Amino acid sequence: MTEPWHPGETPEEQAARREAYQRLVDAAHRIGVPLQHLRDGLRQVAHNEAETRRFLAEDVYGVPDDLLDDMVRIRFAELDEGG
Repeated sequence: MTEPWHPGETPEEQAARREAYQRLVDAAHRIGVPLQHLRDGLRQVAHNEAETRRFLAEDVYGVPDDLLDDMVRIRFAELDEGG
């Protein structure tokens, strides 16, 4: 399976991602799921994440994607404070 490493990931993050993918592949083998099905599912998850980020950045918070994580953290902090 091709591993879509993200630019800027640390070697530790890359290793953790590689290990997680390997656990998924191993689980798919154990239950007899073809790797193409796993690949398709992972691609759909990645697409859904990208679309969710786009929606939140553009339509909800009105910020560039690189500020989205900070905006979500601020909003959750406000909600924890009762705001």
